[in-house]
Amino acid sequence: MRMGSPETTTINRIFLLGCTLKLRIMAKFGINEYCDMLLIYGECGRKAKSAANLYRERFPEGRHPTRQIILKVVKRLRETECVTSRPRVRRPRNVGRKVQPEDVIVYSLAHPQSSTKMISENYDLSKCHARTILNESGAHPYRYTHVQVLLPRDAERR
Repeated sequence: MRMGSPETTTINRIFLLGCTLKLRIMAKFGINEYCDMLLIYGECGRKAKSAANLYRERFPEGRHPTRQIILKVVKRLRETECVTSRPRVRRPRNVGRKVQPEDVIVYSLAHPQSSTKMISENYDLSKCHARTILNESGAHPYRYTHVQVLLPRDAERR
């Protein structure tokens, strides 16, 4: 069973699981190949090794999945209701204006009690990046240190 384009496709009633699923494209195999893998896996009585062999016989051209690939696809489908792995969502880099290290250094000199947290919030940087800029320039972020001090009234008690 080969389908049309490798776009996001809805497959109604895969007899293997009996539900409506959305399948996404994965880099190694196309959406049609994943559909074929699942259908053949169901035909072979949920035996991945038999399914891999039958897939190789039916589709001699192109790539052939191993039994581990078929099992991973089935596991991913059961756990996430999606055959393909989802792309990792990361924080966008360099959003807005790019911060110049000189700006951070000038700010830290103008505000000597500013911490890396304050700098990172003001310039929309990570704390790690703010600390790196300060360390490379030889500056040190402010850190309050608690020190025990004797007061004049303490001398009377001694």
